[in-house]
Amino acid sequence: MARSTSIPALSRRAVLASAGVLMMPYVARAADLKPISIQLSWIKSIQYGGMFGAVEIGAFKELGIDPTFVSGGPNMDPIANVAAGKSLIGDRPSGALLLARDKGVPVKVIGVTFQKSPYSVLSLASKPIDSVKDMVGKTIATPTSGRALVASLIADAGLDPNSVNLVPASPDPAGLVAGQIDGYVGYSTNQGVMLQTRGVEIHVFNAQDHGLPDATGVIYAREDMLEANRELITATLKAYIKGWKWALVHPEETAHLMVDKYGAPGLNYTAQYTEIVASKPYIEAGLGATKGLLSIDLDLFEKMIKKYRDVGMIQGSWGVKEFCDPSFISAAQTA
Repeated sequence: MARSTSIPALSRRAVLASAGVLMMPYVARAADLKPISIQLSWIKSIQYGGMFGAVEIGAFKELGIDPTFVSGGPNMDPIANVAAGKSLIGDRPSGALLLARDKGVPVKVIGVTFQKSPYSVLSLASKPIDSVKDMVGKTIATPTSGRALVASLIADAGLDPNSVNLVPASPDPAGLVAGQIDGYVGYSTNQGVMLQTRGVEIHVFNAQDHGLPDATGVIYAREDMLEANRELITATLKAYIKGWKWALVHPEETAHLMVDKYGAPGLNYTAQYTEIVASKPYIEAGLGATKGLLSIDLDLFEKMIKKYRDVGMIQGSWGVKEFCDPSFISAAQTA
């Protein structure tokens, strides 16, 4: 496979045309570009392939934007940085945003990257967990933040939550291979890919398919910053859409770009490529296929709010209208 870390101008134009992305006739000069700070939830990697794809194909410059991407990680609070005004927009899983909103942090959802969440119960293909009932009598590692949700998934199936041994999950799902656990609650596009690239055959039991509403790669901003920056934020979302359209059509090139040019040091090409291929059906699912990439499914968010309230994780009386503003992504999709 030939390696490439740049896209020739002519082939880039042809690719964009084939993806239905029109090149703008005017490209802003550097002095004309409007800066925007974008807070990432995690390190720079393929889960942001569309954003960096937008940089590579010139989508941000065409729209007059100069983005700065701020890495996230285990030792920092991305939501706090956006809330403090250090970055204008960010991305985060829905659960963290719901909890922040309930604590009074004025975050508002303006787009969703993964239209279907890859949050799943992972198991070995030789010992698959294919239903909630299959979890009975098993040891399942789950993040502490999601324990109540997994317990509710078990209860909603008419089972006793105590019939499943829920233990804290470590960042690495290696315990599944060692036989220390029977299932691991995580993301099929992250921990699942981690196992697959180690040669481990896995079975994926998607939680959303079985009644646990969730959203991943949720794009958000501080509510009071939205209206004053409507044009800039809408243009940024438009660049995201262009970048993701390109990245999903060119997974090999996007993986090389993240390893060689844009990503954090030490990324593995095979893992990056495998992850974007695994992510594609989740990004293009649901409203992503019918309304356009990054759409907000308000019904899904209503279900999330209800679920989090039912299990006692949030207490406020606010609803989906206070939490989501689909006008920005709608404008970006039609602009």
